[in-house]
Amino acid sequence: MANMIRFRKNRISIPIILCISFMISMFILPLYADAYVAGDISRKKNTSLPPLTGELQKSIMDSTPVEAAGSDLELVCPAARLSTARIPQGYTYDGNSYYYLSQMATGSDDLRLTRITWQGNGTYQSSYMTLKNFGHGTNLDCVRVNGKTWLWTGCNSKKGESTAITRFTFKSGKVLNRHGKGLYRIPLSKKSKKYATNVYPAIDAKGKKLAVRYTDGKKQYFVFYRLIGGKKIRTRKYYKKVALKKKAAPFQGFDINGTTLYTIEGTASKSEMRERKEKYYPIVIRKYDYAKKKKQQIKVKGASRLSHREPEGIQVQSKGSILMNLASHYKTRYTCVNVYRLK
Repeated sequence: MANMIRFRKNRISIPIILCISFMISMFILPLYADAYVAGDISRKKNTSLPPLTGELQKSIMDSTPVEAAGSDLELVCPAARLSTARIPQGYTYDGNSYYYLSQMATGSDDLRLTRITWQGNGTYQSSYMTLKNFGHGTNLDCVRVNGKTWLWTGCNSKKGESTAITRFTFKSGKVLNRHGKGLYRIPLSKKSKKYATNVYPAIDAKGKKLAVRYTDGKKQYFVFYRLIGGKKIRTRKYYKKVALKKKAAPFQGFDINGTTLYTIEGTASKSEMRERKEKYYPIVIRKYDYAKKKKQQIKVKGASRLSHREPEGIQVQSKGSILMNLASHYKTRYTCVNVYRLK
C-alpha cells in the first residue's frame, strides 16, 4: 500500500465527450438490457463478461465523470473493470499493481481477487485468483518485503464471517482454500481462550504495523500489532486496543497511520438506494488519534455523478494523504473500481 503512484487526471473536452458518448453507446449500452437492476445479476452472469478489448477498456475508463471545480475529490484511477460483476469489498496497492477483493456471489464465502496492473500508456491488464471460504472480504491490505508482495485479509470463514487473518502471495489462476501460508486467530484479550470473529487486517504505509478490526455487540475493536518482516504478528502481544461504538451506516473498510485510525462508511448513491427502497447513508471518513484522543469526521461530497458510487476500501499514505475506492457500473454486466484522492 506504500508508495502510491498518482495517475494523470482525466480531462475531457466537449468534442471528446461527444465522441466518448458514441463509443459508450456502442460498447456499454447494449449490456444494460441484461442487468438493469443490481439484484438481477445472476451467478451465471457474474462471471460471463464481455471480452475486455482495448476499445471497451478505453470507453469504460473515459466514462468516469470529470470532477467539477471545487470538488473535494481528485480522480487518480478512472474506471477499471474487475473480473467478476460482484461489488468489491476492499482494495490495496503495493507500488506495482492494484489488488481488488470482491465477492463472487451473494451468500457465498468464496472471493475473487482481481489484480489490475497499470501500464505506462494509461491502459491496464487484469488477472485473478480465487479464495474459497475466506469470508466477506471487508478489508484487504499488503506489504512488500524484499521485492515480494504479501497480501493480508480475513480467512477461515464460518457462516460468512472470517475467524482469522492470513497472508499469501498473488498467483494468477490459483485457488486457495480457507487460508494462505499463515493463519492468526485474534484472542479477545491477552489471556482469553476465546477468539474474535469477523476479523480483518490493515497495514500502515511503512509496513511496520498491523491492526485487526472485529466486532462484539455494539462495539468495534481495533487491535494494534508490530508486523514482523511483513509475515508475522504475535497475537497475544498487541500494544494497543481501541474500542469504538459501531455506526448505523455500513462499514466499508479501515486503515492506520501512526496513532491514527481511519474508517470509511456509506452506501451506494442516493438515487440508487431510493430505487432499492433502502436507507441512504453518505460517505463518511472518520479519523481517531488514540494518542491525542482526538476525533474528526469528513463527509465526502465528490464523485457525485459517478454511477453506483459505493465506497469500498480506504488507503492512507505515510504523510496522511487519503485515497479511497468507489465502485461503479454495477448496473451493467461488469463492475469497476475508481480510485480517488481526498483533497
